[in-house]
Amino acid sequence: MRLHLSVHNRRPGAKCQRSPALTLSGGVLWVAIWALFGPLAWLVAGPAEVRAQAPQPLQSLPQSVPAADSVVAHVNGEEIRQSDIFRMLQQLPEEVRNIPQSQLFTLLLERAVDRILVIDAARKSGLAEDPVIRARVKAAEDDVLWAVFLERQVQENLTENLVRRAYDRLSREAAEEEVKARHILLASEEDARAVIRDLEGGAEFMAVVREKSIGPSRESGGDLGYFSRSQMVEEFSAAAFAMNEGEFSKEPVKTQFGYHVILLENRRRAEAPSLQEAMPQIQQEVTREVLTEVLGALRKGADIEVVGAGGQLMRPGARKP
Repeated sequence: MRLHLSVHNRRPGAKCQRSPALTLSGGVLWVAIWALFGPLAWLVAGPAEVRAQAPQPLQSLPQSVPAADSVVAHVNGEEIRQSDIFRMLQQLPEEVRNIPQSQLFTLLLERAVDRILVIDAARKSGLAEDPVIRARVKAAEDDVLWAVFLERQVQENLTENLVRRAYDRLSREAAEEEVKARHILLASEEDARAVIRDLEGGAEFMAVVREKSIGPSRESGGDLGYFSRSQMVEEFSAAAFAMNEGEFSKEPVKTQFGYHVILLENRRRAEAPSLQEAMPQIQQEVTREVLTEVLGALRKGADIEVVGAGGQLMRPGARKP
């Protein structure tokens, strides 16, 4: 699990406001840690002395966990390996990774040494037994268990048949017929019939849209772009897909939004995406499907009792109203 630290941005040239009392509150403490160990501090601080025996800096940092995970330093008998440096590298922002690789390796190694020394000091001080720390460790452990368990469930159930079934479904939906249409939205059937008479008399469709439509697409000439049957309300789709290209509706089309006069401009059948193109969406759908099944099965065998503040969130220790 990664611990993400953030510092709020301020406007260039803006003055920093000092706190009236500098205390080791949560925010101040994290800012202090960021200043000591954060990536930006590495750019301005001189290299600290590393007393551990370290090899010559690598010419380039590994782009993946090294196969030969060699030891790069010892600190009070504890090893620092290349994989430790790689994990630290992965947590850096992109702009920091542009530092020359040999220099970046040295900085990462120094921070790894500092981290071990701080953790050792914290354990010797008894901090690991602090109730607040134990609660936070338990919460972190629970987060990891939650994430890894569900991730593995998805991986185990992400079968080729499931992926293929999802792709076939997406392909059918993507290959649906689409039409391109414009419309004039009116408040009453009488107004819609008057517009139809104007169009039959030779009025230009887009001119009538801009003059009489009450819909949000008025300024774009009533353009709705391409859409499939499922993307519009049933009454509108039924009328639009029954028309021929270049034809406008001879009867008002009533929907929940009002009365429409539709102009059908074009038809097409969308091209189905390749499996590779569809994979991100497939993974989302299959993941959602698998998790729904897993969580549903867990709930069936669980004893769940919901108690609390009547549906309202309360801060711990807050008094009930």
